[in-house]
Amino acid sequence: MLNEQPLVVKPEAGVMRLGLKNFLATRNLLFVLFLVASVIIYWAPLKNLAALSLGQEEYSYIGMMPPLALFLFYVEQKKIFQNVHYSLGAGALLLLAAVILNLASASASLGQESYLFLKILSLVTAWVAGFACFYGSQTLRTGAFPLLFVLLILPLPHFVIEKPLVVIQHGSAEVVNMFLILTAVPFFRDGLRFSLPGLDVEVAPQCSGIHSTLALLIGSLLVGHFYIKSGWRRALLVVLVFPIVNLTNGFRIYGLSVLAVYVSMSFFKGDLHRNGGVLFFLLGLILLACAAKLLRNLGRGRRADSKA
Repeated sequence: MLNEQPLVVKPEAGVMRLGLKNFLATRNLLFVLFLVASVIIYWAPLKNLAALSLGQEEYSYIGMMPPLALFLFYVEQKKIFQNVHYSLGAGALLLLAAVILNLASASASLGQESYLFLKILSLVTAWVAGFACFYGSQTLRTGAFPLLFVLLILPLPHFVIEKPLVVIQHGSAEVVNMFLILTAVPFFRDGLRFSLPGLDVEVAPQCSGIHSTLALLIGSLLVGHFYIKSGWRRALLVVLVFPIVNLTNGFRIYGLSVLAVYVSMSFFKGDLHRNGGVLFFLLGLILLACAAKLLRNLGRGRRADSKA
């Protein structure tokens, strides 16, 4: 005969779960109110940032960063929000830094670019301060990677952006030079200008492929975070973006030049010139994936050797 035992419901467990849920809901509400207040306070520089993102192609990536950060927080929420607590001390220190940056932006000696950079840096620092205050310093550490993409909304001044573009510009020229030599195409080079039979080509700054470079940089950060465990291998993957971009840009310029000289000048005005960047970006993406695979396998091989 089976023993019949009454089912006992302990109200304490339900009350604890309800209390925790209300606790988290209150914390989230406070943080959202903090974000809304910060947007109101910084509304003018945010409008300028939006205009900059929509008006200049080198800043067009900025609008993608907040949604990407939110997506990463959603994907990694279990890992990030394991130990949630208030951290008023850390939040207050970061908020003080945000105030100092905001005051520094009022300096009369700053140009418009530096002014906007400091304003947005102050806003982002305030957001990080609120995150630390309402979710804790440990959550801030575990959520550092998504917060990195919030930092990427910073509008870097042109003199900072131009430096890597100049490196890519000259690197692409070296790749063009290499391919011309390897294929025995007659040419004369003067710096960034190449003179081929019936055609003069100059590797201009707009040939640097800023969109593909930014996309590959963001891709390298994401692939490194989810696919590679070692910190230095992640960093190496990001650095490898630049030689990959140099190779694809140089190969594109070389290919168009040779096709224009030996087939038809229309290649410099056709679809391959205007829209062919997508194909070479896909080539760069394939090379980046191969580099990530190689770095991941290198890490596995070293771990296997250490175990042996």
